[in-house]
Formats: sequence, C-alpha cells, structure tokens
Amino acid sequence: MEKSNRESYQPTCLFAHHLINKLSTIVGSCDLASEQVEPGTEYAKHLAFIRNTAKQIARELIVHQRQLTEASGKEVQKHLVA
Repeated sequence: MEKSNRESYQPTCLFAHHLINKLSTIVGSCDLASEQVEPGTEYAKHLAFIRNTAKQIARELIVHQRQLTEASGKEVQKHLVA
C-alpha cells in the first residue's frame, strides 16, 4: 500500500516548519480573541498587529522553505548527473 503525499512529506527545514505551525497558532488565537473585543479599541489594534506580524513572518518562512527545497533538489540532481 502506498503512503499518501501527506504522510511521506518531509519539510526541508524542520525548524521553519515548526515555527510556521506556532505562528499559525498565534494567528488563530488572535482571531478568536478579536471576536471578543470591541472593534477599533487599542486592544483590537494590538491583536491585529500581532496577527499581521505572525502572518508576515510565516509567509517569509514559507518562501525560505521553498528556496531550500529548490536548492536541495538541484543538489540532488547535480549528484545524479555526475
């Protein structure tokens, strides 16, 4: 029986993968907390800032992971051709 792509997926940078997961938790927590806050208050603005910062860092880490995946793929190809 074949493993699904999800089961066989191994991120190139496990540390970045874990950070992205933690940042996703921060984003989700901010979403939940913002539902309990009056819009436009200082607290709501701080939550939005934290949420947006976490999302931006996660996006940057995803780009970094893709670059590492591409670079490691090229290294493997180089060794296969040699």
